[in-house]
Amino acid sequence: MLQKINVLIFFILLSLFSSRLFSLEIYRPENFGNMNTIPCLLKVTDLQGNDASSSIISLSFSWYYDMRWNHRYFNGCFTGGTVVHLNMKAGTYKISVYTPLSMQDSYAGVVGDGDWLSDDFIYKVGSPALKVIFVSPVANDNGFYVGKWHIDYKAPKFYKYTKPLRQ
Repeated sequence: MLQKINVLIFFILLSLFSSRLFSLEIYRPENFGNMNTIPCLLKVTDLQGNDASSSIISLSFSWYYDMRWNHRYFNGCFTGGTVVHLNMKAGTYKISVYTPLSMQDSYAGVVGDGDWLSDDFIYKVGSPALKVIFVSPVANDNGFYVGKWHIDYKAPKFYKYTKPLRQ
């Protein structure tokens, strides 16, 4: 009987560990000023562009300065200073973010007149090297936001706040 309990405990621990082992962390570091309040919406598709949200096992978020708390009630919308914890079924997916015009607050109409879109990031679940990606805004050579998001496996440049990717 004790051996059966030990085996059960082992499999429970293994399942908890493996779910964190193959999860992806999506960081959206803090930006300067109002840019932190502009939300990103997460979009997950298969390689053909079809919605793959049914492949999401769990989705939660936390603030990067307080990683002790995982908030399970996450609607896929995140702002500056948050980390999204994404756990998916085995497969290869396109991950992107976007901000509809209606959610751009003070930047609406100033920076373009449509949705802010990101590039697609190809993510293979279980990739041994990739555990974290970063989302940051894009700016022109003068430092003004151009209404796009950039996703990369490398952290953006930082000085007090995240520097936007320069186009």
